[in-house]
Amino acid sequence: MLNNTKSRLSGINLLIAIIAAFVTVQLSAQDISLTPQGNHDLNRFYADLVGKTATLNGGWGLFGGMRAGYNINNNISIGLIGHGLIPDKLGGSYINQEGEDELHFGYGGAEVIYKYNLSDKFYLAGMMMAGAGRTDYEELGGHDYFFIMEPGASINYRIADWFGLGLSAGYRFAAGVNYADLSDASFSGWSSSIDFKFGF
Repeated sequence: MLNNTKSRLSGINLLIAIIAAFVTVQLSAQDISLTPQGNHDLNRFYADLVGKTATLNGGWGLFGGMRAGYNINNNISIGLIGHGLIPDKLGGSYINQEGEDELHFGYGGAEVIYKYNLSDKFYLAGMMMAGAGRTDYEELGGHDYFFIMEPGASINYRIADWFGLGLSAGYRFAAGVNYADLSDASFSGWSSSIDFKFGF
């Protein structure tokens, strides 16, 4: 019974993520012009500081990260993004607990973003990241690399031409995990983040 429930939940999560990925691709296909679109001045380059919470191996983790890249136009951006698990033992259901071997986890990759302007200040964005993750335990030693894919969506607010804030949610897929007691499911799950966005 429990296995059937887990199987159904995994199937639902997979379906939702596939739909999110499909929507992102469809939105991106709507405008691939290399000329600027929209009504506001375009900053060619961007760098975001990212604070993220995510489900992780039955608990949760807090990540710090950064994305940077190039705005092809006001709708489409390409870049790189990376996240690292904060190893502090924060209590509760946090992934790292006192008296247990400390888990290290980081991931990142290439990212495509499609933006849809709601107004001069607000816009929606669909993101798709594909790359790799690395994990190890502090005392156990060894490590493992594996594939990561993370589609997501965000709502963003432009405070100034060079600065803004964003709130996003996504689902991280992991494949190829083969380390200690960890599996693909250990690193797959929902996430939410706040982004501090800079353009120049």
